[in-house]
Amino acid sequence: MNEKKVLIVDDDATNRKLLNIILKKKNINTIEAENGSDALNKLSPEVSLVLLDIFMPVMNGIEFMKSIRTIKPEFSNIPIIVLSTDETQKNETLSWGATDFIQKPVNPVNLLEKISKYL
Repeated sequence: MNEKKVLIVDDDATNRKLLNIILKKKNINTIEAENGSDALNKLSPEVSLVLLDIFMPVMNGIEFMKSIRTIKPEFSNIPIIVLSTDETQKNETLSWGATDFIQKPVNPVNLLEKISKYL
C-alpha cells in the first residue's frame, strides 16, 4: 500500500518549510506545491490531505478547489484544510469544498489536532 502524504500548497517557501517542520515532528510525509496548478499535477492516490493557501499566483486556492471537481473529480473526497490570513475567506472556502479552515499564523498544536481528525 502506498504511504499517505500531506500535500502542502503555498506560494511562500517559508510557509511551506514551517509546515514541513511541524509535520515531520509527527512523522507525516509531505509533498510541496507552489500554487494550485502545481498541486493539481502533484495529486496522486497517496495524497491523503491537502493544506491549501488561498492567495497564490497562477492558480489560487479557490480555483484549485473548483478544478478538483471538474479536472480531477477522483480526488474530490480528499480533505482540504485551508490556511489563510484572511478569515473573511472562511465561508467561501468551505462552500467550495474545503473541509476545514485555520487562520494564519498557524498554531502547530491546532494544526496537528485538525490534521489528526482527517488522516
